[in-house]
Amino acid sequence: MKKTIFLIIIFISIKSFAQQAGITELENQKTKVLNQIKILTDSVKNIELEIIAIKSKEIQKMVNDSTLKATVRRGAKLKKSASPVGELIGILTEDKEVVILDYKDGYFGVCTDSICGYMSDLWINKNDKINEFINTKETEEKELKRLETEYRLKSQKAKYAELEKTYIKKYGQKTYNELKQGYYWIGMNKEMATISLGSPNDINRTVGSWGVHEQWVYDNLYLYFEKGKLTSYQN
Repeated sequence: MKKTIFLIIIFISIKSFAQQAGITELENQKTKVLNQIKILTDSVKNIELEIIAIKSKEIQKMVNDSTLKATVRRGAKLKKSASPVGELIGILTEDKEVVILDYKDGYFGVCTDSICGYMSDLWINKNDKINEFINTKETEEKELKRLETEYRLKSQKAKYAELEKTYIKKYGQKTYNELKQGYYWIGMNKEMATISLGSPNDINRTVGSWGVHEQWVYDNLYLYFEKGKLTSYQN
C-alpha cells in the first residue's frame, strides 16, 4: 500500500514538473515573440520616419524649384483633394505665403511648411502672374478633356464599325439597312428590334407553361415577343 502511494506521489510530481517545464518553455517563447514584435515595431517606426523625411525633402525641392508664390489669408482650409468635401488637412491661423504648384476646378495645389494640399482660390490673393497660371491650367484641362472625348468617340466608332460588320454578316446588308432605318416586322428577333428601335423604356415579362411572353414598351409603341420572336405590335 505504501509502495503504491509512493509511486502515485512520484507520478504526480513528475507530471507537475513536466507541466511546469512546459509552461516555462511557453513563457520563454512568448518573451521571444514579444521581443521580435518590439524589434519589428521599432523598424516600422524608423521606416515611417525615413518616408516622412524623404517626402519632406521632395516637398522642399518642389517649393525651391517653384517661382510662383502667393499670400493666403488666415482661415484658409488646406485639403487633401481639390473638392469642397475633400478631407481637411488643416486651417491656416495666420496670413501665410505659399508656393503654387497646380490649379484644378477652382482649387490651387499649394505647399506651405513642408505640407502640400489644395485650397479654394477664394483664399488666395491673385496677381497677373497667378491669373496667367490659372488660364494656362484651364486651357490644359480643356485640351485634355477634348483629347479624352476625341479618343472616346474614336473608340466608340471603332466598336460600332465592328458591330456593323457583325450585323451585316448575320442578317445581310439589305436587312441591316432596313433595321437602321427603323423598320420592324413580325418574326424579327429581339436583337433586330434593338438595332431598329433601340432599347425599350421598359420590359414587362410573363412566364407560363407556354413559355416567356414579353412586352417591350417604347414611347408610342408596344412590341410583343414570344419565345424571342416578335408576334404582334401596337402603336
